[in-house]
Amino acid sequence: MTIGGSKLILTPAGFKTWKLYEDFTVITSKGTITVPKGKVTDLASTPRILWIILPPFGRYTKAAVVHDYLCGTQHPDRHEIFYELMLFYGTYKWKAKIMYKAVKWFGP
Repeated sequence: MTIGGSKLILTPAGFKTWKLYEDFTVITSKGTITVPKGKVTDLASTPRILWIILPPFGRYTKAAVVHDYLCGTQHPDRHEIFYELMLFYGTYKWKAKIMYKAVKWFGP
């Protein structure tokens, strides 16, 4: 997998939300995905009680931004792409598995 486009740049958009300053593009095993400039995200949607081990941001921030976008489009492989990107960006495998299972079981 390769990563295209520019780096991820976010600006504050409200309480616990961020907005993409420019398009963010990734190329995954499922194809090319571009999250458009202006898209709003809450990063990783983990309950506050879990922030000590799974804060809303981390090595998985870029994966979370892409996942938020894909959830909005109801992409059928959104959770698998999230997992793939988390591993690519260096999230520990145990943590990526927990987050993957959480979105698969409880997410949109």
